[in-house]
Amino acid sequence: MTTLRRYPVLASSALLTALLLLSPALSTVMANQTGNQQGAARFQEHQLSEKAKRTEQKLQMLVPALDDTSRHITLETKDQPVYEISYEKNNEFFARAYIHAETGKLLTYLLNDKDLEIPDDKLAYKSADTFMEGWIGEMRSLYKVTRLPVGDVIYSRYVNGIEVVGDEFQLAVNSAGMVTSVWEGENTLTNVNPADFLPPAQAMKKDQLSRFIAPHLQLMYILGENKTDLVYSTVFSHRLDAVTGAELIPDRQYITRRYKPISLTPGGKVVKVKTEQDATRIYESEFGISLKGSTFNGYNSDANRVYVSPDENEVLFTKDGVVIGFKSYSNAEPQKGKAALSEQQVLEKAVQFLQTYLKEEEKEFYYRMNPDRENPHEYVVEFVPSTEGLPLEYGQGFGMGINGVTGKITWYNQVLDQQPTKFPDKKMAVSTDAAAKALLAEPTELQYIYPILNGKRSAKPVLAYSISGKNINALTGKVEE
Repeated sequence: MTTLRRYPVLASSALLTALLLLSPALSTVMANQTGNQQGAARFQEHQLSEKAKRTEQKLQMLVPALDDTSRHITLETKDQPVYEISYEKNNEFFARAYIHAETGKLLTYLLNDKDLEIPDDKLAYKSADTFMEGWIGEMRSLYKVTRLPVGDVIYSRYVNGIEVVGDEFQLAVNSAGMVTSVWEGENTLTNVNPADFLPPAQAMKKDQLSRFIAPHLQLMYILGENKTDLVYSTVFSHRLDAVTGAELIPDRQYITRRYKPISLTPGGKVVKVKTEQDATRIYESEFGISLKGSTFNGYNSDANRVYVSPDENEVLFTKDGVVIGFKSYSNAEPQKGKAALSEQQVLEKAVQFLQTYLKEEEKEFYYRMNPDRENPHEYVVEFVPSTEGLPLEYGQGFGMGINGVTGKITWYNQVLDQQPTKFPDKKMAVSTDAAAKALLAEPTELQYIYPILNGKRSAKPVLAYSISGKNINALTGKVEE
């Protein structure tokens, strides 16, 4: 069972439900998983799509308590069209449902339940099965059922004895046997016909995978406990097409782990701050961010001093009177539409800014750039020093966030801890092929996944190998725990 690994946020539906219903901020987080609330428009009941209306009617049949509630319906359209339906009873929040406007798929249902007691297995399974049989009928037989330690009941789809990643349901049941939350995976019931699933006999043998894994290993230094390790890092998605060996991207929020080399030209500029007035002036003149007539308030933080604007939207970090970074929430405001800047333009902005404050000896780096997980229109650019021609990960390096629509820098950090002085000899590293074979000694399983192809989720499942993401010690050739 891999639900906990892939969906840690759903590890406890009972706790999650309580938090979501009590906290507007966390409620917004859940809303963002199914569509951003920006630009939301109010719709009346008769304006639900036909598919969404049928889904809600089925939900009301299975949850009779929804009958005597009033509802508010919002259509969220930024990332995908999703209806958020809020139910109220006696002028109090009662439940919430998220339904995809085009497909009619129930994404999430949450009941404002104060009964957080976990039922025994018999009651949990019986209540969940009754709901599932009413929800998907005979297709319930396609799913294997298990239970999490926190009490949630999980229905996972298997075809040919192989898990279909993302084709699952997760239900919470209270001590009275009432289903209090339902969550559906992104790929639930996407393909019902077994003929759409490639037979496992067509997959290459496990011992043939090493030549496809080796190109995805990057030799690098990582500062461990009181020593620096030479490791092979797995810098890929950890999913390979079981027939061709090609890398598969499993989700839209895929993060590139591979570092690329880059040479920079240090500017040597040092910005010093002594007072709150200095901090305010520097913030506006150096970084072009206005405090709109207000002044920073200074606070001590260990050996460092932090300056915070009255509205807490702007923060300036210093160490020994030298500016080492900032965080601007005003620059990070979410933007409508797609990012206007290309990745190359974002990198150029990052380099131009960073070079100004580099010391003379700070010239050779490695970098990697990814969309921010919480705001896909913001890029995160990280820089680590190049040591003996390899990336060196240690402490806090250089990094920044850049708004992909406006090009404004949303945060910046330039602290580098003292570099290690001794490094393992990279000439003693085992081969990438030996490292790849060591990685295959870890659990390697076949899965059916729906990868992202040309920016869109694949319509049909692909048979894939799931590969361990652990590092390999490059000197011993053993996988690190």
